[in-house]
Amino acid sequence: MTDLAGGGVVHLDSAAAGRMAPGTIEAIRAHLHREALRGAYVAEEEAGEGLTGLRRDLAGLFGVPDDGVALVESGTTALQALIDSWPLRPGDRVGIAPSEWGPNLEAFEAAGAVCVPLAVDADGAVDTEALRVDLEGLALTLVHVDQVTSHRSLVQPVAELVAACTPAGVPVWVDAAQALGHRELSAGVAAAYATSRKWLRGPRGVGMLAVASEHWDRLRVRPQRKHPGAGPVRLLESGESNVAGRIGLAVAVRDYLAAGPREVESGLDLVGDLTREHLADVPGWSVVLGRGAITALRPTAGQDVSDVRQRLLDQHGILTTASLPWRAPRDPVEPTLRLSPHLDCTLEDLARVAAALR
Repeated sequence: MTDLAGGGVVHLDSAAAGRMAPGTIEAIRAHLHREALRGAYVAEEEAGEGLTGLRRDLAGLFGVPDDGVALVESGTTALQALIDSWPLRPGDRVGIAPSEWGPNLEAFEAAGAVCVPLAVDADGAVDTEALRVDLEGLALTLVHVDQVTSHRSLVQPVAELVAACTPAGVPVWVDAAQALGHRELSAGVAAAYATSRKWLRGPRGVGMLAVASEHWDRLRVRPQRKHPGAGPVRLLESGESNVAGRIGLAVAVRDYLAAGPREVESGLDLVGDLTREHLADVPGWSVVLGRGAITALRPTAGQDVSDVRQRLLDQHGILTTASLPWRAPRDPVEPTLRLSPHLDCTLEDLARVAAALR
């Protein structure tokens, strides 16, 4: 439910940037106020306990030791830090699904890596049994998957991928940008990264990278005299950071943990099911079936999804995303209208969307 008179919208765009809770906004405001009163570096020192708690909470979610988490500026920054420090070299072979996020492909290609397509089922999920058979012949350096895709409701079988790849010595990297705060994360991955701003409903400008301890020795990082006792993952952090954003993220993560990751996942699955159910019979649109809270609508009457997205916002106060092919250039899915509601979505909101699309 949204107070449009107050300038708000029906927010169905958590997969882009979730709506921050009042407590998160207040934590950011309060820290910025302390920076102005006490000085930025003093305020950061005084927030040390909260920042330590944030790393501890994130480490628990990713299944790594506390020192295995680096706070960075975004998921994109996290992947680049991982590529640079692993390090990934020209000619290395990275197994990917056709649904891979487009900018990730660009990052691997810029590093000189070869993106090797993996066999998938009819829905686009990696066929782990086929992977077990093909693994030796593929000669992969690593496997990289998006646990939840951005452009449609597809969930990759990360646990099964880890079970197939780990015995063969092939590490699994996971883009958890659409998973963290949406679905429980799978244990056993070599590295994973995400962003604050989506399903956790944290602020923009904060991301995180987690690396399993058995891979720390391979990381190539520059020692810093300022931090003589820091481990290799912590050294991937930037010296200049959005501390207020990190404080806000700490509140958002605590809220998520208090609500219960399993309970949130179940609730978001229900929200996604209800969204697809309520929009299934809207003329001119076809629901792309799947799992989770992300719903993609395929236009069937020649609509331009970018135009529709803007019309929904300007005329109806409904926030969505126009999902264009650059998001997953290897996935044969035409442009769609993406809806990604959070737990605050109501049946009234869904009825309003259905009416606006008719």
